[in-house]
Amino acid sequence: MERVIPACSVATKKSLAEFELLKFSLEQYHKVEWFVATDDYTAKALSHYKNVNVINKIKTDDCSHGVNDPVKNRLFLELIMTKFDAMEAAIEKYGVGFFVDSDMFFVNPLEKRFLDLLWNEDVDAILSPHMTNNLGLETQVGHFNVGFFAVRNKSYLEQHRDMSWKSKELGMYYEQQPLQFTSYEYLTVNAPIYYNIGWWRFNEQHSVSRLQWLREVDGRVMLKNNPAVCFHAHTMKSLDYNNSGLFLVQRVFDIMVKCINEHDNKDYRAFLEKYNELNNGKS
Repeated sequence: MERVIPACSVATKKSLAEFELLKFSLEQYHKVEWFVATDDYTAKALSHYKNVNVINKIKTDDCSHGVNDPVKNRLFLELIMTKFDAMEAAIEKYGVGFFVDSDMFFVNPLEKRFLDLLWNEDVDAILSPHMTNNLGLETQVGHFNVGFFAVRNKSYLEQHRDMSWKSKELGMYYEQQPLQFTSYEYLTVNAPIYYNIGWWRFNEQHSVSRLQWLREVDGRVMLKNNPAVCFHAHTMKSLDYNNSGLFLVQRVFDIMVKCINEHDNKDYRAFLEKYNELNNGKS
């Protein structure tokens, strides 16, 4: 019997369309129960979904990071810290929480070996290295990406949360860099490169050739010889503030169209129809 995936995320009025695309894409392949930190608007918008647990904690999404505005920086930290409330709720019910940023989408199912790790009581957390080939950047922002991780151990989650609240005084990058230092004391495993495929893995001059790794094989999107499980980049153009990830989204969508035209991939057809519906209506 298929187990329910306890998926967690953060969604606001600005990111609602992307969250709905994420939700749709993961549910194409798995049974999912969601634990989502929201603002008032999004809590109401998601209230009709029977498999979404809303944790209404966000006061405002009028915030930003990396700008010279201490008020907006603090509000941004308060917003992203609500992910711990979502994770805590999932762990309480299922013994594990699987966090995915709202600006992600799935094009293949989670592999059995990943799911085995998710339910393995000996594994404290599953992490996703940035894999940028830019060690200088990773020294600044952290080795692991905090938009994709799973946690079983409550102590791990609490230590990560406590360190994240103190990130500014510790000289760390928000809640992302603390993930790296929390991991020193626990048993963690890394997801491979074909999970959480972010735009940052392709935008450096010495890693742009990785785009050629993305291809169609037997009607599925692949990264080299492995299924490209999920991508991490803004799909709604209005949300890609620096146009940093649109090149990756376009590349993946082009491959999906090829899979539809040559192999009649119904999953991809439904996904792109959902994308068009959301992008035209809410971006």
